[in-house]
Amino acid sequence: MLGAWLERARNIGWALANQRAHDARTRLPRPDLEALQRARVRELVSYARAHSRFYRDLYGTAELELGELPVVTKDMMMASFDDFVTDPRLRLDALLSHVQGVEGDDRYQGEFRVMASSGSSGRSAVYVYDRAAWRELVAASLRMGTMGGLAPRLPRRTRIATVAAPNGKHMTFRGGASMDVGLYRTRRFSVLSPLSEITRGLDEYQPDFLFGYPSALARLAEEQLDGRLHIAPRAVTTSSEVRTPEMTERMQRAWGITPFNCLGLTETGITAMDCAEHRGLHLFEDLCIYEVVDAENRPVPSGHPGAKVLVTNLYNRVQPIIRFEVSDLVTVEDDPCPCGRTLRRIVALDGRSDDILELPGPSGPVRVFPFTLRSAIGKEESVVEYRITQDQAGLTVEVVLGQSAPHDAAARVEQALAAALRAEGSTATVRVLPVPAIPRETGAGKLKHVRALGRARPA
Repeated sequence: MLGAWLERARNIGWALANQRAHDARTRLPRPDLEALQRARVRELVSYARAHSRFYRDLYGTAELELGELPVVTKDMMMASFDDFVTDPRLRLDALLSHVQGVEGDDRYQGEFRVMASSGSSGRSAVYVYDRAAWRELVAASLRMGTMGGLAPRLPRRTRIATVAAPNGKHMTFRGGASMDVGLYRTRRFSVLSPLSEITRGLDEYQPDFLFGYPSALARLAEEQLDGRLHIAPRAVTTSSEVRTPEMTERMQRAWGITPFNCLGLTETGITAMDCAEHRGLHLFEDLCIYEVVDAENRPVPSGHPGAKVLVTNLYNRVQPIIRFEVSDLVTVEDDPCPCGRTLRRIVALDGRSDDILELPGPSGPVRVFPFTLRSAIGKEESVVEYRITQDQAGLTVEVVLGQSAPHDAAARVEQALAAALRAEGSTATVRVLPVPAIPRETGAGKLKHVRALGRARPA
């Protein structure tokens, strides 16, 4: 226990000592930032080629720029995992066994932090960070906290409450556990716990800073508005799920502040963070490269939505993530932000490509994007949570309605969705079912808003 605490303390100390230099990188002129990226990519590719059989076979001896390198998928990585990683002590079977029993901030062989992806795209994977990589991730977490209004305070330590993943298999849990060295008071609530239990615990704890999945914090905001929760956080940050405008508005009404938003990926750690201007999430481009591309892996222009993203983690040497395909549907802009940071911003985060539905139309299948359905549902303010499930008959939409919902709220949602589908040229049927609660997915406990035909999984 003491050894683990000392390592966490050393990581925090290193991050604090280097915080000024790290923050300065977020304001580098674009040519300097891009030169830094190119240098780090060259180092990463050279290391991967020398120490990973997978990358040595994939790249050969050709010297290629990042945009010329082959794309790597999750399936490719998992099929060749033992050759993919760069440390011979890491073997997939042993890592899978370790991650199933991990508790708190346990480390494999006393050195490696091992996590599983939450399987949002339907395929699970294993990710490993060694001490050096985790130290960089802690520094990114500190940057995220600073941007989101979180700062140490004495003599009364800042109270942090997290409502997210239930255990150390997942990044949202491990990141918080690694910051727990006494600098802050921290309390973690499993998102899978009953809402009443979380509400009661938060009332007792009275957090200064609230972090969690947007679907969970939106429910807690509803509890506050209905008089069952009584907290006054100074700052709120959401992560790991799509946050709708309706969720944002509900949190603003409940706590009188605009929530921050953060993008974290198990592949790249803390990847992007909102600033006080709230004009999008600044990509941590000194730590990762985030290529927004079309279906054929061609770059899309600034301000245009992509079909997926290729991510490169610039600091994890033990499991090199280079041009790694992630199915996020995002729009990135590169125009300046008034905050002075030169990092590009994610201005739209619309879920994953797995959420795109193929629905019947008069002339064949019609693709309907999740944003279209979210916008229709969002017209009814009393919807607290929802889940869309595609089946052979069409769409079934479960909705949790607020306490003061009008009697015809579900019917109005159904009408809005039917109109949206007609506007998209689809003839699919839709039915809306009011339910008391929507079960979260096992594992990280995220709320899967859209379950497409053939990809829907039991919660």
